[in-house]
Amino acid sequence: MANPPATVRVPARLWPRIRHRPRDVALAAVVVLLGVPSVALAFAFAAFLLFPPPVTLPQPQAATNAATSHIYAADGSLLASLHAQYNREPVALDQMATTLQQAAVASEDARFYQHSGIDLKSIFRALLADIRAKNAVQGGSTITEQYVKNAYTGNQKSLFRKFRQALVAAQVERTYSKAKILESYLNSTYFGEGAYGAEAASQTYFNKHAAELSLSESAELVGVIPAPEAYSPFSHPQQAEERRLIVLDRMRAAGVITQDQLVAARASKPVLVSSKVQVVRFPWFVDAVQRYLSQRYGDKAVFSGGLEVTTTVDPAMQTQAESVLAKTLNRPDDPYASLVSVDPRTGYVTAIVGGRDYNTEKFNIAIQGRRQPGSSFKPFVLVAALESGLTPGLTLPGPASICLPGWKPDCHVTNFDNESFGQISLETATINSVNTFYAQLVLRVGPAKVVDAARRMGIPGPAWLPGRSGCKQTASDHCPTQLEALPSIALGSEEVTPLEMASAYATLAAGGTYRQPKLVSRVTDGTGQILESGPSAPVQAISPQVAYTATSLLQEVITQGTGTAAGIGRPAAGKTGTASDFRNAWFVGYTPDLATSVWMGYRDANQAMRNIHGVAQVTGGSLPAAMWSAYMKAALAGIPASPFVAPPPPPPPPDSGFRLPVLPTPTPSPEVTPTVTATVTPTVTPATPTATVTPVRPTPSPLIPLLPWPLASVSVVPSPSVVPSPSRSIRARRRLR
Repeated sequence: MANPPATVRVPARLWPRIRHRPRDVALAAVVVLLGVPSVALAFAFAAFLLFPPPVTLPQPQAATNAATSHIYAADGSLLASLHAQYNREPVALDQMATTLQQAAVASEDARFYQHSGIDLKSIFRALLADIRAKNAVQGGSTITEQYVKNAYTGNQKSLFRKFRQALVAAQVERTYSKAKILESYLNSTYFGEGAYGAEAASQTYFNKHAAELSLSESAELVGVIPAPEAYSPFSHPQQAEERRLIVLDRMRAAGVITQDQLVAARASKPVLVSSKVQVVRFPWFVDAVQRYLSQRYGDKAVFSGGLEVTTTVDPAMQTQAESVLAKTLNRPDDPYASLVSVDPRTGYVTAIVGGRDYNTEKFNIAIQGRRQPGSSFKPFVLVAALESGLTPGLTLPGPASICLPGWKPDCHVTNFDNESFGQISLETATINSVNTFYAQLVLRVGPAKVVDAARRMGIPGPAWLPGRSGCKQTASDHCPTQLEALPSIALGSEEVTPLEMASAYATLAAGGTYRQPKLVSRVTDGTGQILESGPSAPVQAISPQVAYTATSLLQEVITQGTGTAAGIGRPAAGKTGTASDFRNAWFVGYTPDLATSVWMGYRDANQAMRNIHGVAQVTGGSLPAAMWSAYMKAALAGIPASPFVAPPPPPPPPDSGFRLPVLPTPTPSPEVTPTVTATVTPTVTPATPTATVTPVRPTPSPLIPLLPWPLASVSVVPSPSVVPSPSRSIRARRRLR
């Protein structure tokens, strides 16, 4: 009997009923609407990168409105032409030095030969570095992307431009060889100073073809690429040198140069020889003007904007300055000298000499060379003391040596040649440049007040001055001259430039009014629009009374003190300065019409100056004072002599409203004329000298105005019966300091 079929019980439902709520349905719809297109777009982008269509390689964009800028002297004569350099004729890759190609790849895109235009590894590495630094510190663009940006998409900061740049870069990589891309990149990238392309850059910086570049020169050029203006070898040599060394280290890390090549290249610093700045006259002044213009308007405007620049240089003064320094220091092994002149009434710089031969040297000492000023910094201590209420009659001891608590690095301060002066006044200490007196004075006044006085008078100088050595310039810190509030500042321990010293002394010449030094009086762009005109605005830095009192003392430095060699036969004031071991010597002085600083020393080393043209030890009162005198006599030959005019007394304080009561005038008594009847018989007694104190003024030179304060002198008045013995006067030696 057959078995009956098995009965299988099937549940009514194998799974529970799903209730479709409206929120779930909406979410599913959003996923479908957004997710599917995103996936499709991703697949399309990947396919586009893998299979790009052929494209025509865009050509480098050449400037169509470039114009040459011109620089003129104050009299309208042409000084220089600043040419725009654009690479309108690209050179082939084989016409560029191999070291230049290697440097570009090692520094800008080490994985250039491994990626396909977009390097995801570099992008993530740059992103991680930016996150760690909380700032954009590293770029992830490849050489291909940089070329596309330079030649096609531009550098507009937008997400769309970045996306478009990546797409075009991928097409370029699939269409052209690596060699062609590298060639196009090096022909289109901007190297600063108005130069586009490797050939133009080589001519601009080294006056040679790109094929002739050395390893060191190639590293210098490539180092400029990330920030052409900030890393310009002309405007910022310190930053450019740091970048050159970084590029060389990257080349060694990439294995394209050996260790021996690295060592040799690091020691071989390139020599800059510019061909795009055609200087007709006065190259040191033109160099300073070009730096100022680039700092203010940018290289592109300077070298391609067709600027018309009228400078403040006085051709006659500039010619005399160059002639005097060249004739005085005429031997190959002589120290260097620098000179800067400033018109106190306008702040216009009228002459600049920054070294010996500009054609072989590019270091402009007048604006770049920061050196210790020695005692020529004492006038700032003098100003701070006068502002604190001290007078020229203040007396302090002036021993040959003194130990002062708080003086660093040790407590000892000595005078020049260990000369002792005894108890002397501030006036005498200034005339004779007494170190021990001024060391006590700065401790009494406070170094911070000295720094403040120097700052108000013009130190640090304007922001366009090149930054100090060893300081990395940023947007917020241009590395100006640094003055630390230390007691040693009274003796010139802080380093300054000749331009800053001339400008600060011009403040005294102008009766305490500071004007920022200016190299140009007028600048117009290519359309004729005036960009700047006239002198800088006046600022009353110190009171006229303080300025006049300081000037009166500094006049005596020239007439009877350490600066007698600086006499020019007209009213003048100034101060000598000598750094320790005779390594820097200064004379800075002024008349009402012109302020001038002269520095002398070795350019590349702090070397003692001994036995120079018959001078055993070069001090500020020797050769620098003599050069200052010779130049000022010639520069002011056509200007009538004028005295320093005493300012009017300061206005009285505001009325407080208080009045003294007016008393009635008493009635005078009638006069009584006495009658004298007594006879007086004089008795003669032995006479003894009687000392009387009589307020007198020092006997001035006919060219020096009387000082506005009384000085006490002691005179002995004997009776007629006593014949006085000749008095022995106190004679202070006028050493050159």
